[in-house]
Amino acid sequence: MTIQIEPLFEERFRGLVVIAPEVPLVGAVVSSVEESIGNNNCVLFTSRLDFALVNRILDSQSIGAVIVHEEDFADHARKMLHEAGIGLVVHADAEAIGNGAGRCLIDSSGLTVVEDGVPISAICSVMNDRNLQSYQRYGITSLGYFRFKFCLFQLFSEESSAYNNPARIEEFLLERLVAVGQQHWTSIRCVLSDPTTAELAEMGVDVSSETNPDMGLRGPRVMDRWVSELNAIRRFQEQSDLEVEICAPFVSTVEEYRDFVALVDEAGIDLEQVGLGFTLEVPAIADCLDGLFGSSRVDFLGIGTSDLFALYNGVDRNNSALKVTPNSPANIRLLRRIVDQAAIHRVRMFVCGDVRRDETLMTELIQAGVTELISSARAEELMSVTRLSASKAPNWN
Repeated sequence: MTIQIEPLFEERFRGLVVIAPEVPLVGAVVSSVEESIGNNNCVLFTSRLDFALVNRILDSQSIGAVIVHEEDFADHARKMLHEAGIGLVVHADAEAIGNGAGRCLIDSSGLTVVEDGVPISAICSVMNDRNLQSYQRYGITSLGYFRFKFCLFQLFSEESSAYNNPARIEEFLLERLVAVGQQHWTSIRCVLSDPTTAELAEMGVDVSSETNPDMGLRGPRVMDRWVSELNAIRRFQEQSDLEVEICAPFVSTVEEYRDFVALVDEAGIDLEQVGLGFTLEVPAIADCLDGLFGSSRVDFLGIGTSDLFALYNGVDRNNSALKVTPNSPANIRLLRRIVDQAAIHRVRMFVCGDVRRDETLMTELIQAGVTELISSARAEELMSVTRLSASKAPNWN
């Protein structure tokens, strides 16, 4: 469903994504919007526009646009909103949108209601008020990719000695999880760490030198380092009802994945109370998916295209002189093969890396079976992902 926006406000609306307020009643929205949404992030849905309501809108610091049902209102009311820089959209079904819409996309083409789209989750490990407000603005409540590695980068850059102190790592990650649990998220997917030795050395961590410092002892290759991370997750679950999933990065064999599942169990985490899956970054396991999905519990699959394409194309992702073309025929065939296998086995999946910003390719992958979209807090990416979310969901019937 799309409507036209007055040309005068085309620039005002371009690239703005807005969410229908939780409370659709006009008076309640106007009075509570400052606390619930934040500056300029709310669209007000109203059946009619009069001067009394215009005054309340102008007094509010949070309403960036108004969608009105009736076309018959005073022209000066419209001009007052225009002069205040507040967008105005006239739509015949504004009341229905206000009462029932989930996500609404407003750009130069008009207003589009995103109904029953592909779920969107956040990819963010460094949380601040600005990030949270961006995600809230777009109606995103699931934290789909919370990287422990980024959390540990923050710790090790300040305390390099913490690398050899499992208890300190456990306490630090527990603090981060508790802080996340106090935010607006309904679920969190914890991605266990896989720092390279090159990254650790840069933070002053004393690690043995390697011939391949960007590829060597990562993730499940030193699986004992996940014990403190899993302990933090277990302790967090003991004090929170937040839905939790655990993701193993850099898995290269079926055996490594099974060892990961066993390690989660050994950490005392109830396997019935947690979702389990992995990020596919190592090309070798792409040829083992049928056997893995058929013999092991895999609740979700993330496709980590940055590492995946670098390894598949024999390129160091940190070497600016060597470039990967993400949408090369070989890379696209690899992606399609992975998505097809996951879809056959009904495994939920999402895509990480720069490829997720390619709307044309992602639309195709959604049709093929991708069931979740993830986005950073950047407004441009959030807008793009919201458009993608409106794509037809995969058909597994």
